[in-house]
Amino acid sequence: MTSLIVASIGLLFKPQKSDIAIVFGNQVHADGSPSSRLSARLDRARQCYDNGLCHQIFVSGGIDKQGTDEARAMEDYLVKRGIPKERIVMDNMGLDTWDTVRNASAYMQTHHLKSALVVTQYFHVPRAALALRRFGINHVAGSYPQFFEIRDIYSAIRETPAIIWYCVRVDF
Repeated sequence: MTSLIVASIGLLFKPQKSDIAIVFGNQVHADGSPSSRLSARLDRARQCYDNGLCHQIFVSGGIDKQGTDEARAMEDYLVKRGIPKERIVMDNMGLDTWDTVRNASAYMQTHHLKSALVVTQYFHVPRAALALRRFGINHVAGSYPQFFEIRDIYSAIRETPAIIWYCVRVDF
């Protein structure tokens, strides 16, 4: 039941005009192309950019054992779809949500940005927003793609203990 509430909260987030959109990484195929889930996130971020909801897009992900760079793949995808490269901030040290938020908030503070638009799956939006607030970013909106798959059930269930952990976590 709690997981259903968490997922529902994510569905209530609405995109708002923000200084920067933060796109959380996900699987990239061996050929460097984003998975369907990640492509959907990137397409949603592009829509937000095109609609004037953000002026920059922060893409974050890690580098896997084979050397595939999620953030580079995300940047390439967006550039091929018309986003100017100078409007994309690439973070290839975003190994998980906490790292992505730590890196994004540091970038935002250095560049005097005050508001963020998190772009991720609907069930992940509440935890990403909570983490940003824990790192001092108080103006957080959320957006998610219209992309659903069966693994979302597991992912939504996983969010409940993850949110609890993010409430008490102290390793800033």
